[in-house]
Amino acid sequence: MVMNARVVVLIVLIICIVSSITRSTGIHTEGLEIIEHIKSPYQTIDLVRDKETNHISMFLNGTLQNHTKEYKKSHYAMVDISIKLLHSPPRNILILGGGDGYPAMRALKQENVYVKNVEIDGTLIDFVKTNPIMRELSEDAFNDSRLDLSATDAYKYVYTENRKFDVIVYDIARDVTNNSTIDFDSHDDYIIENLLEDDGVLNYTMDMRSEIPKLENIYKIYEELKRGTIKSHHVILLQSEEDFTVFNRLYPVSINKNIKKKYPDSEIGIMILDLDSSCGRYHYNEEVYFYISKQPFNKTNEDVNFIPFRSLMIES
Repeated sequence: MVMNARVVVLIVLIICIVSSITRSTGIHTEGLEIIEHIKSPYQTIDLVRDKETNHISMFLNGTLQNHTKEYKKSHYAMVDISIKLLHSPPRNILILGGGDGYPAMRALKQENVYVKNVEIDGTLIDFVKTNPIMRELSEDAFNDSRLDLSATDAYKYVYTENRKFDVIVYDIARDVTNNSTIDFDSHDDYIIENLLEDDGVLNYTMDMRSEIPKLENIYKIYEELKRGTIKSHHVILLQSEEDFTVFNRLYPVSINKNIKKKYPDSEIGIMILDLDSSCGRYHYNEEVYFYISKQPFNKTNEDVNFIPFRSLMIES
């Protein structure tokens, strides 16, 4: 009887654990409310509310993508910081991905600018255009007549575009595109050479802990150096060929390795933000924002503090 009781308890525990996972979403739903669940040809889309904090999050394929505590900060880093690094106001902005509408929301705050947004998932686009919560959070960007929005594969689109852009925001999760045959290095080379203006800025984002955990070696030093200035935004600056070589040796990421040889005046900026946002058992930590330009950045913006890469005293 004792054994049977233990078996019953074990079964009950298993049922409780399984019941905390929504079969259709793959999301652990303990403490969460699934507001809407959609399955597109490319991914599952879930809009979720945290019952304790009331924060709203979006999940794609069961992975946390954004959170109402952090989304303005993170997309400001993507779009607005890229613009601050320009020498003149942008005329053309390209967003690759960005299916939640948040990069477009930031880009459309600029005056007299053409904004092109290319997102492969038409179902996601329609959801953001029609769901009342997403329309409010994205400031209805996808219904803005100023936005040139296309439900197109961005990886194919870039080879058909003849226009050049002052800012390119690369907001695509490469692990959910099912484009494993793509040579990303040559793809990125093509974008920089053919779509980016000479003094333009390309931005892309990576998760520090899962994709480049070694950056934690400099994160504490970076945080200390930030405290020594009153400026709001802090960009680690790679300028010399030695900077590029050392960075690629210590922190091998899919950053353009050939840019310095091809464009001797090129610079790379890096900003790290601790987004510190939770949704149930899911948590956002530090994200790394890369800024790439074929020419030196504008360094006169009063909001941006540049931290020389070599000042971080990096050792492997």
